[in-house]
Amino acid sequence: MEDIGHVKLECGLPEGSAMDHPGGIVIAQFTDLHQFPADVKTFEARGRVIEFEKEGYSSARNVDLIRHVLKEATPDLCIFTGDIVDGRPCKDLGRDAFKQVMLEVLAPVLEAKIPWTYIPGNHKAKTFNHTLTVGRTAEADAASSLRLWLFDSGTNSDDPKIMYTTFAAETVREYARLSASGELAPSAEGLAFFHIPLPEYQGTKPLAGKNGLFEAAILGGKAPWPVMHEPFKSLVRWIGKDLVAGCSKLNSGLFDAIKKQGNILATFCGHDHHSDFVARRDNVYLCYGRCGSYTPPHDWEGAGGPLPFDHGARLVQFKGRDQVFTWNCTFENAVEDYIHLERKDA
Repeated sequence: MEDIGHVKLECGLPEGSAMDHPGGIVIAQFTDLHQFPADVKTFEARGRVIEFEKEGYSSARNVDLIRHVLKEATPDLCIFTGDIVDGRPCKDLGRDAFKQVMLEVLAPVLEAKIPWTYIPGNHKAKTFNHTLTVGRTAEADAASSLRLWLFDSGTNSDDPKIMYTTFAAETVREYARLSASGELAPSAEGLAFFHIPLPEYQGTKPLAGKNGLFEAAILGGKAPWPVMHEPFKSLVRWIGKDLVAGCSKLNSGLFDAIKKQGNILATFCGHDHHSDFVARRDNVYLCYGRCGSYTPPHDWEGAGGPLPFDHGARLVQFKGRDQVFTWNCTFENAVEDYIHLERKDA
């Protein structure tokens, strides 16, 4: 876990914007874009050839969405929470293809001169665990600075029983050590970002947004056989076991560490394209970003069914302690599912 210091943010949300609380620091979370090279118009998956135009897929639409969100919300910082580029169509296009596709995604952000950072997804990307403070002042302070924690949540596991590797034990220990050490610069609030949800996301009732993974798993044939049929399907819903998350079967202990340290108000992840909810467990908000992809993986190459919401991005606004707000921004609506992430221990 690398502490990269403090970043002074220069741009701000203009007065007269669509938000109820203009001002403060606004972060745009873009997740699971699965960007394809611009010239790829067909893709073979699930035993068939997918034609982009015929089935409504588009790589250009991903970039259009980023540009739209930047215009609507004018964020101070962009965070990409994994699965930014889909490596499969890049394999046969030369070693520079991946870099070129990444630059296409970043083009609107670089043009707007907005700072950005990222965390890797679950497809064998390099680890980049880091923490920093952001704010309007040149140095971090306890009243107006926001601490960000960005964690690598692991990759696909070779063991189907585990599904995914998880947060490294060393990273969890270092987070706890840094939090308790007094070495970190002061901040008013803390937020965490990663790709794969924590196991603690499971079973939480949304305060805003939707948990659509269960329905997608049934359509995509990923649910256990009995659950895909009545009366078991309805029974699962009735007892609340449909509130699932695509997490690792291993529990790293990160959530318990977050509870103990008490310095992270909310966590934000991606990975589960059909979920975008905000929930709360033990006074920690558990949030999903809104999937922003228009390429085939966003709906599991058609197998998972359409997303239960419009494609978009999550915005997070920080105005000081106990003043954190979040919502989704889409082509259709500048503000959806607006919610105050209010501290319940205050």
